[in-house]
Amino acid sequence: MIACGLVLALAVAGCSGPKGDKGDKGDKGDQGDAGPAGPAGPIGAQGPAGKDGANGVTPPPQFRVVRGSAEGVVSKPALCGSDEVMVSATCLSRIGSANQAPKTLSDTGATCDPRPGESEIPDVVILCQKREQ
Repeated sequence: MIACGLVLALAVAGCSGPKGDKGDKGDKGDQGDAGPAGPAGPIGAQGPAGKDGANGVTPPPQFRVVRGSAEGVVSKPALCGSDEVMVSATCLSRIGSANQAPKTLSDTGATCDPRPGESEIPDVVILCQKREQ
């Protein structure tokens, strides 16, 4: 019995002795499967009205189309409003051709002249956009 007690005491004493060096960190494991979706959260409060929309709901139109005209041999230019800038201009003849460049009038309008040898003045169509504030 004394021998068994002595062996047991030596075994326990060996477990609580000095520790060896720490081993290297192991490789990262694969990502697990995604869990089920959680329940939907509560509905948030309505945000404040927008600054440019009608009633804070409808956004304002981005562009406005303006068409000039020709009466006889006089061309009436197409002009944007004073708070707008012209972003595009096209000359359209009565037969639907758009192969002529318009003559710009600053950054707010354009007009079209008759082509050499022709008496018909094409209409001008411009695209206007609000100026940045």
